[in-house]
Amino acid sequence: MKREMLLHELHPSVVHMPLALLPTAAVADLIVMTTGDRAWEKVGRRLWMVGAASAVLAGVSGLAASQEVRLDSPRARDMTVRHGLGNALITLGALGITAWRLTKRPTAVTTALGLGACAFALYTASLGGKMVYELGVGINPMPEDAPQGTRKGPLLLSPKAPAALVKDAGRGAAWLLGRARDALSPRAGL
Repeated sequence: MKREMLLHELHPSVVHMPLALLPTAAVADLIVMTTGDRAWEKVGRRLWMVGAASAVLAGVSGLAASQEVRLDSPRARDMTVRHGLGNALITLGALGITAWRLTKRPTAVTTALGLGACAFALYTASLGGKMVYELGVGINPMPEDAPQGTRKGPLLLSPKAPAALVKDAGRGAAWLLGRARDALSPRAGL
């Protein structure tokens, strides 16, 4: 049975790139810091560039996926917000370290930040796994009355997919920021 990839399936297909590349970049910087080996400095710089770019792709596809899946239960919505905000922070940090590393050597601070972000990524990745494996978010096919699952979005390689990706990523960012604002408001009790 041949089935083409749906738009919301792009995120789980590309998320492994930053999960592999960013820790490798941080370890390369750690090697530079501990050994002074300049060859690893160049390796780290390139890994930061590719890893940060892949994090942006994973983030945009994740924002779009958040609009292509059903999230009727509060637990799934809250988990999705924590997953999205955590990964947004990690991506912004990766972009910041990448900007630094384009022209400068790694420092103890940038190396520690990179390693810390990688540790935090283990938490956000575990949230993504729990959303799928425990709650069924994004699973095809799900019964119509299931509180999580998917909406039938366009095929990834269809003419409708690019516009849907941009539209859904924008709606996903607005949804995520709105949920974060609500959680931080005085009436939320935080």
